[in-house]
Amino acid sequence: MKLRLRRTSSRRPVAQRSAFAVVTLAATMGVAGCAVFSPATVLKPYEPSDGTGTTVGGVTVRNTLVVSSGVDEPGVLSVVLVNPGPDPATVSVSVDVDAGAPAAQSFFLAPGSSLHLGDPSAVADDAAATDDDSGTQSQVGWVQVPQVPVTPGETVPVTFRVDGQAQAVQAPVVLPCFEYAVITPTAAADTPTDTASASATPSPSVTCGPAVGEEPSAAEG
Repeated sequence: MKLRLRRTSSRRPVAQRSAFAVVTLAATMGVAGCAVFSPATVLKPYEPSDGTGTTVGGVTVRNTLVVSSGVDEPGVLSVVLVNPGPDPATVSVSVDVDAGAPAAQSFFLAPGSSLHLGDPSAVADDAAATDDDSGTQSQVGWVQVPQVPVTPGETVPVTFRVDGQAQAVQAPVVLPCFEYAVITPTAAADTPTDTASASATPSPSVTCGPAVGEEPSAAEG
């Protein structure tokens, strides 16, 4: 009696593996296509700080924000203005709020100079222009808002004007916490005093959460 051995074909598994390879290749090409035709996130413009920025009349506006402890409380405008060009520039700044809006204030920027509005040293009698590490002349100034009509977390419009050109930005309102704790309103908007620079801690009525990277304490829940 002869036994017949039945030979099994290996074509079906090979075909299945081939089909799986084709599907995998197609999926890989699809993902690669998305990466090619979708713009990289790092190439999109974004604000690397808490405030907003713009450019007007050749002057660069950086990190515009308003520091205030609450709605209808006074606030301080914080912004850095940079004039990188060869010509001087005069920048007019106004915080455009309905309640307690201060008059527009103008600041002179020499060529290659910068101005930090909201620097507490601006309220001191000996505040003067200095040279930073890059050799750029740096100045300080102070713009106080008598009454901020929105709560921290919302925005207020701030307009910058240079040589007839105007640019408005929506400046976020932040609490006087952490790096902004030293930016506190003076006793009177038109009479700066040294008390502003001495106030290095937020108001007792302001509750600041944990700093970035810090865990909340047990007392904070």
